[in-house]
Amino acid sequence: MKRRFIGPISTMLCCLLGAPLLNAAPQQALTGIVKSDAEGPMEGVLVSAKRAGSNITTTVVTDKAGRYAFPQDRLEAGKYNLTTRATGYELPNSPKVVTIGKSALQADFKLEKTKDLADQMSWAEWLMSIPGTSAQKNMFYACVGCHSPATITKSTHEAADWPAIIVRMRMAGPAATIKNAVAVPYKVGPAPSDPAFGEYLSSINLSHGRKTWDYDLKTLPRPTGKATKAIVTEYDLPRTDALPGDVVRDEQGMIWYLDFATATLGRVDPRTGTTKEWDPPVMKPGYPLGALGLELDAEGNPWLARVFQAGVTKFDKKTETFRNYHIPEDYNNDHTRTAMLDVDRKNGTVVFDDPFNRVLYFLNPATSEMVYHRAYPNYKTPDWKVMPDPGLGNRLPGDHGHFMYGVAVDSNGNGYWADLSGGNIGEMDVKTGEPKLYPVPTPNAGPRRIHMNEKDELWFGENYAFKIGMFDTKTKQFKEWDDPTPWNAVYDAVSDKTGYVWAAGWTTGLVSRLNPQTGVIVQYLLPGFNAEIRRVSVDNSGERPIFWAGENAEPRVVKVEVLE
Repeated sequence: MKRRFIGPISTMLCCLLGAPLLNAAPQQALTGIVKSDAEGPMEGVLVSAKRAGSNITTTVVTDKAGRYAFPQDRLEAGKYNLTTRATGYELPNSPKVVTIGKSALQADFKLEKTKDLADQMSWAEWLMSIPGTSAQKNMFYACVGCHSPATITKSTHEAADWPAIIVRMRMAGPAATIKNAVAVPYKVGPAPSDPAFGEYLSSINLSHGRKTWDYDLKTLPRPTGKATKAIVTEYDLPRTDALPGDVVRDEQGMIWYLDFATATLGRVDPRTGTTKEWDPPVMKPGYPLGALGLELDAEGNPWLARVFQAGVTKFDKKTETFRNYHIPEDYNNDHTRTAMLDVDRKNGTVVFDDPFNRVLYFLNPATSEMVYHRAYPNYKTPDWKVMPDPGLGNRLPGDHGHFMYGVAVDSNGNGYWADLSGGNIGEMDVKTGEPKLYPVPTPNAGPRRIHMNEKDELWFGENYAFKIGMFDTKTKQFKEWDDPTPWNAVYDAVSDKTGYVWAAGWTTGLVSRLNPQTGVIVQYLLPGFNAEIRRVSVDNSGERPIFWAGENAEPRVVKVEVLE
């Protein structure tokens, strides 16, 4: 490794202290300084390196002096494309191409002010920037669950255009995209007439011949301090239209992912980036194919919740074959949505939900026996002729009922679910089927994805309240922690073996690590401007836990390793 000459005094000190000082820091394959005329050395700039012909991108972050460094064991010899992320700045003539050999290479960057800030803005930054009342922004936020705010803010639709557009959007399924607007399999009731909302949307976009927006574009600060101490690795998936929602790691180190739109099950070898995919058999012809929940059983076999396909599916890793488990005909209707599941690894029971029919199922895979109970026995089933909009949840005044989301199981086999619209955590006794609801302390919290740890603590994201929540299933007590970033829509949370809690949201591209004892949350930024994370998971097999997730809006699986 080449080292910069630092003068006779420092050299003598190194000789006196001996070799251990020279070997204290890991050897570096690539390093450099990132500067700009406006700031000089820039902290918090993400520098990404992708080898030619590879599907793996490695990213590090500049420190206070503007220096970045890739450890030697992360970049093998070859030609690399280097890119940067620093909102408000861009790298001229990007990407920068370098060739890495056996010796350390230095590549410095000088960034320029970007010519198009809007293209770099995260979803949360748009929500920060647009004017409006709380009610207007809450309605706007309901749209963000399916696509970027820029789809609206960059549009040129006039106020009169919006009612018809909103009707089309309400007909789209949960896994629909702008390019692939798959409709829900039932008839959606007419949208309430709200010309005022159409006027609002036309006031924040580029209608009326506007070339730019009538409001300032606001951005979040770049990472600083501890938030720069991480390495991010991304794995491109083979299909450019893939929507990797759920990601989990098995005991052999393989990474499994599930496509939200197609139900394709995939596997990534993180050592090589090699991928392989399988398409599960259709369970309910004529209905959308997407899948949402993905969990591994005690043998490491993936289980898939098939959403509109009315059941769950097991994949046998050894034989590479699927087996479907259909729900009983009692609740197999147009509104069936078997969306989330968890596996009791003690006895193999698979617990999953149906949000619209409001049922929780307990499946014994060995016998195919399926026991099920109503999650809200005293709640009147809504009129299916006019479907409720669960996306709005309790963020708006009025009774929006209940909507089941994330599912988990405790050490006694009892089932739990997140009541997204009702603002509760639901609990069902596995022996009696008796359900109970526990209100989250923050009203309209929007609990979404949930994870149970070995202490029977249920961790969850408060998607509407922008908080991380924990429900102690033994004491029935809640704890909550505020997310420090505006509009960071926390979707999921999971604890690791060291006691830290990991979370992420779909609006910022930030991965959060919470210390529950101190309440401190450190947030690590992902390289993509459109990074959107829903389900989170943690690999506890090594000395330090590692974060894994799918970037649902991009065809990538991502790993985050904290360096301290």
